Amino acid sequence: MSVEIKETSATLRTLSVTIPEADLAAPFEKKLAQYKKQVALKGFRQGMVPKAMVLKQFGDAIRHEVVNETVDKVIGEELKKANIIPVGQLKVTEFKEDKENGISMTVEVEVDPEIDIKGYADTGITVPDTAVHEEEVQAEFDRLSQMWSKDEHVDREAKKGDVVVGNYIEVVIDGEKQELPENKEFRSLLGESASPGFDQGLMGVKAGEKKEINFKYPDDHKDERYRGKTAQFNVEITDVREVVPPTFDEEFCKQIGVKDVEELKNNLAESLANQKIDAAKTKAVNEAIDKLIESNPFDVPNARVYDLIKWSMNRNAQSEKDVVEPTEEQLKELGPEAIREIKKHRILDFVATKEKLKATQAQVDERLKQMANAYHVDFETLKGHFRQSGRINQLRDELRVQMAADFIVGIRPAAEESK
Repeated sequence: MSVEIKETSATLRTLSVTIPEADLAAPFEKKLAQYKKQVALKGFRQGMVPKAMVLKQFGDAIRHEVVNETVDKVIGEELKKANIIPVGQLKVTEFKEDKENGISMTVEVEVDPEIDIKGYADTGITVPDTAVHEEEVQAEFDRLSQMWSKDEHVDREAKKGDVVVGNYIEVVIDGEKQELPENKEFRSLLGESASPGFDQGLMGVKAGEKKEINFKYPDDHKDERYRGKTAQFNVEITDVREVVPPTFDEEFCKQIGVKDVEELKNNLAESLANQKIDAAKTKAVNEAIDKLIESNPFDVPNARVYDLIKWSMNRNAQSEKDVVEPTEEQLKELGPEAIREIKKHRILDFVATKEKLKATQAQVDERLKQMANAYHVDFETLKGHFRQSGRINQLRDELRVQMAADFIVGIRPAAEESK
């Protein structure tokens, strides 16, 4: 038997496989003997069926198994010898078989191309300084205050900032009467609606009133079905409620886990600062990756693209029956972003390997502590779970890739900075 391997492209290897009929004889006899021991036909006990009858009944099936097993073994051994790691399924493009000359076939194997990324140590892109302004902290404080607020009934006309509660009586869009939802009630915080005209029509209403509100939806309305259309709403007002912000006294602060308003604002400032730093770093890393992709072109195997898109589409699938295969249209639409993501991962893996980047135990523990705090679980329990499930290695790899991302934007490991 012989196997010739040809480098068809950076991501494709073509194998020409020839297996003479003589090389199939011994495996065939071995498989036939196994069948003879296991087969039981009418009139014969198991293992006592004549060889000729076994051949007549199962000869084709035995040959099929032998051919498949032999081909798999030969190709596997040759790929291992050539240090070729397949990406995705092998593709048979040509197959010839006869019982005199044996098997000849052509197989295509996709592989990851060798890469050598240049310029990663000095991309010229760094993370800019960020700052949190007092008005940003106040805006976040106001947002939380509104979230923690309660609304209470008031016996007066509605004004901006109030919550108006009512029921839809009739809705007409562009002259066409709409079917009302089963629950006809609405609650509108005046001044915050995506349809300002509707809010404006509710200004000054009182509980018990009926009103017809005519307005036009904004051209940039979040629901494209209504953009720029005219609307007529007939509604009945059931309540007007004033939004009452919380009193940040000692008891309330204790409920939300802070000592006082000052500590809350300090926490908000720290959180906003971290968000800005993360956003700035993400932007810088993406710019550096795009620069390295442009200056270091390399191909991506189609199988990698297909698998990533399929994974993205099915990551929330509850069972195997919910898994779907990407269509040609989806592959075309999602392909460019998938290719970039694959290239990004390969570049960062190359950098991590080249620079011998490795997460320390202290870094692993720090990440686990952050996760434990976020999910309100015991650190040691979480750490034990990660070790037992094997996810600790996945976490180490994630940190390693993160270190590589830091590296390309000028953030070096502490050991290097101290040289």
